[in-house]
Amino acid sequence: MYTQITTKELENLVHQNAEIELIDVREKNEWDQVRIPWAKLIPLSSIEFRIDDIDFSKPVYVFCRTGGRSWQVCGWLESQWKKATNIIWSIKQLYEDQSDIIDVTDKFVPSYLL
Repeated sequence: MYTQITTKELENLVHQNAEIELIDVREKNEWDQVRIPWAKLIPLSSIEFRIDDIDFSKPVYVFCRTGGRSWQVCGWLESQWKKATNIIWSIKQLYEDQSDIIDVTDKFVPSYLL
């Protein structure tokens, strides 16, 4: 079974400059509204075709809007003998906490995150 962390734990990793591979499995239109700038965008819809784009030599953390799609991806990666950690509540929680690790690019983001 794969592991999960909270957004606070992710923020701690980022602030400690941890060497991690951060994967955003949302779609491009969601990425365009709010994102973690250094995360790699690999939508759920293309993950099976882009698995080679993930650097598994580092700890892999996966996120989406609320944690559902990232949970699916972690399960699929596990079936491929790859290790990944799900970030629960993900972008929605980071936005609500006004986290300094996200960039908000669309003034209408609150409707997307409700």
